[in-house]
Amino acid sequence: MIRPYKHIQSNFHSLQSFINHLFLDVIFHAPKLPQNQFDSSMVLAKYQPLIDEVNDDYLLKPLKESFIICKTLKPKDLKILKRGVHVNNKIRLLCNGELNPVGYEEIVVINKDLSKQLKTFFDKLYDEAINRAIFYNNYQKVDDYYKVLVGRSRACRSCGINKVLTKFHSKRSALDHYLPRNHFPFTSINCKNLVPICDTCNSKYKLGENTIFDIVKKNGVVISKERKKAFYPYSKLEPYPSIEVKINLKAPFTNTIEPDDIDISFESKGFEEQVSSWDRLFGIKENYLAECCTDDMFTYYEQQYVAEMSFGKTHKEYLESLSRNKFGDMNFLKIAFLDGVNNY
Repeated sequence: MIRPYKHIQSNFHSLQSFINHLFLDVIFHAPKLPQNQFDSSMVLAKYQPLIDEVNDDYLLKPLKESFIICKTLKPKDLKILKRGVHVNNKIRLLCNGELNPVGYEEIVVINKDLSKQLKTFFDKLYDEAINRAIFYNNYQKVDDYYKVLVGRSRACRSCGINKVLTKFHSKRSALDHYLPRNHFPFTSINCKNLVPICDTCNSKYKLGENTIFDIVKKNGVVISKERKKAFYPYSKLEPYPSIEVKINLKAPFTNTIEPDDIDISFESKGFEEQVSSWDRLFGIKENYLAECCTDDMFTYYEQQYVAEMSFGKTHKEYLESLSRNKFGDMNFLKIAFLDGVNNY
């Protein structure tokens, strides 16, 4: 991440308590409960309407199926499932590599149908249920939460070069499940796992890529899976880790330059693994190289940079002026690019 977001407490944030109660106190507690079948009367009264007032297929049906399955599970399996609720929602510690999550692949080993029912529940919860009046009248609309979180800031905090929609737009950009919901249950409405990012980062590059495991497949079969650290999108580190972009040109800069004519690297002392994950998830090198080869970058170079030099400003002075607003208008990338051109 180029910059973190500031975590904002909201009504939407408190929905996670509903999930924690539902699974820790009821579904995964099933063997110790006298009921043979789940119904909404088994949860706290304040949460009952959340189940009763949406389509049964969204929440009630997968909960009923999950409850029946959990009735038959061994204590050691239920312990793993409960651990998943706790651990999977500690997003910062997972990103830092301090904890290991419980993924769907582990739940499949416990019970394949349970994995299927949980995935149905959490997908429907995010895609359908939270958009129903019973949810947003009590816990805020997800679109409103997004607008408070983003505010007036246009730059994508993930790549830094593309834009997100602000609170002034009637639509919104993507809220990415940073730890992807297709890999990890219990986190689909965790605010610390929902991150505004641009459509390029979300829909073209990250998709369902696993944030904290580098997975290599061959012919659809996993041949390696390596645990990785990743930047935490709501980090409170001060100062936040700086990522220095380094660019070297292998050919003169013209309006026909190609990505193969440019070398790019990143430096962030002590955060090398996080930087590697960042590049893997969002195709950062590819995106930055492509940006450097655009007509817009060539026009910028000729009409702004060269013009400033002709009026007597030095290269160093020009870069210093850009650094005063490093994250505005892709200036961090322009600084690296202009240095590359100047040093060729």
